Amino acid sequence: MYKTLYSKGNKAFLELLTQSRLDAGLTQVELALRLQEDQSLISKVERGVRRLDVVELMLWCQALEMPLTEFVRRLEASSVLVDEHTRMG
Repeated sequence: MYKTLYSKGNKAFLELLTQSRLDAGLTQVELALRLQEDQSLISKVERGVRRLDVVELMLWCQALEMPLTEFVRRLEASSVLVDEHTRMG
């Protein structure tokens, strides 16, 4: 498996996290309050400094009132991921 930290797929993931928050009409502070975290965590995640595990992503989506399946559907719809996956195979 190749490293994903600086991949186009990870960039798409981070952009979707940020856009999903904006679409929900939330600031980083408001999302942090919903997650009972500091705003700095939200910033670090959105900038790619701190990664989310699957359980954290589920909580993040719940705080955005977005089903995890919808988030994954949007991520899978990204042609970037399709292109990278095709290259791997």
